[in-house]
Amino acid sequence: MGSLSQITFADYPIFDNKNWYYNEIVNLIFQPSDFLIEKRKYSTRNKLVWGDAYENEKGYFEFKGFRQTREVCKQRIEIYGNSLKKAKKDFVNAKKIAKQEGDYFFSLSGLKYESYLSEIQSIIKTKEKGFDQDSFSLRDSLGSGDLGIYGQSLECLIFSILNVLEDDDIIEYDLTDVIEGGWVTETQAKSIDIEKIIILTEGKTDVEFILKSLEILYPHLKDYYHFIDFEEYKVESNASALVKLVTSLAAANIKHPIIALFDNDTTGLMEMKKLTSRNLPINFKVLKYPDISLAKKYPTIGPTGKKRMNINGSACGIEMYFGIDVLTKDDNLIPVQWKGFNEKEKKYQGEISEKRYVQETFRKKITSHQTNDMTEMKRLLNEIFNAYK
Repeated sequence: MGSLSQITFADYPIFDNKNWYYNEIVNLIFQPSDFLIEKRKYSTRNKLVWGDAYENEKGYFEFKGFRQTREVCKQRIEIYGNSLKKAKKDFVNAKKIAKQEGDYFFSLSGLKYESYLSEIQSIIKTKEKGFDQDSFSLRDSLGSGDLGIYGQSLECLIFSILNVLEDDDIIEYDLTDVIEGGWVTETQAKSIDIEKIIILTEGKTDVEFILKSLEILYPHLKDYYHFIDFEEYKVESNASALVKLVTSLAAANIKHPIIALFDNDTTGLMEMKKLTSRNLPINFKVLKYPDISLAKKYPTIGPTGKKRMNINGSACGIEMYFGIDVLTKDDNLIPVQWKGFNEKEKKYQGEISEKRYVQETFRKKITSHQTNDMTEMKRLLNEIFNAYK
C-alpha cells in the first residue's frame, strides 16, 4: 500500500500523496515553527482517509506534521499578492483550459466563481469525499479532485479553499506515515523555501521599530521579510538615498520582491514622486506610511504659534505610529515642531519634538511586549502586507 500523506482543511482531506508530500503547499502556508510531534489516539485518525481501519484501534501513535490556523495561513498566502480578485481571474482562465484539455462529462461554461466557492464550502462542511474520477456532476468532480478544476494554479486553489473557512479552522498536513516509512525526513519537511520580501526604508530607526513591532504583533509573518541593514554596510539613510538605492536595484534588473517605504512627510513624499513617476518593474512596490486619524488634528508648534493641524503628508515620521500612549506626556500630546520650509512643495517639513524621549518610551513598550495602543502601527504593517495585492 505504501505510505500516505494528506493535508486537511477543517478536517477535510485532500492532496493525498503516496510515499511523498507536496512541499510546494508547505512553502505557501507553513513555517518550520508550525511543525509538531504529538502523541494522539489511533481512533482520532481521519475517517475520510482511513475509513474504519483505526476506529477500534487501542493505543497511541506519534503525529508528525504541520498545524496552523486558517487565519495565519491566509495571511501568509496573501503577502505575495493572492486575493479574491486574482483567484477569480485564475478560475475564469482555468475554465478555458479545462474546456480544451480537461475531461469533464458536464459543462463548466456557466459556472461562476462565487458558485464554485459555495460548492467547495458545502463539500467541506458536509465532509463529502468522492473517489470516482469519471464524475458526471460538478460536486462529485470537486469531491474527487482536491476541490479544484483542471487548470487552476495551486496557490489560487489553496487561497480559494482558505477563503471559505473560518479563521479558527485548523489546517494540518499529516506527514506521519511518510516520515515513519523513511520516505521523508523531519529535516527535509522543515526545510521551507520562501522568497523573502526586502523592505527598504529611509533610516535605521524605521527598520528597528517596524521589525520589532512585526515580531510582537505578527510573529507568524516576520520570516517573510528582510530589512535593509544600515549599520553593517554603512548605507546612507535619508529619503533621497532611498530613491537612489531603488533606482540602482531596478537598473540592475533585480527580480526579488522589494518594497520601498517612505515617511509620510513633506520630504518623503517629494522624493517618493521621483519613483512613482517612473515605470519600475512589477516586483518593486513604492509605499508611504499611511494617513492616520490621529494626525488629522494634531498639535503643532511653528511660526504661527501653537495650532492643531492635519499633519498627514507633512510630519508623519515613524514616531507618529507609536501609539497615543507613547506620544502623550503630562496628559498632553507631544507636539510636532515645524522645521524648514520646502520651496518646491510650498509647505513645511515637521517632526515630533522630544524625539529621543518618544523613541526611548517606545523601546520600553516593545521590550515589555505591550500591544496596547498599537492601532497606527498595525495600519502601517498592513500597508506592507497588502503591497502586492
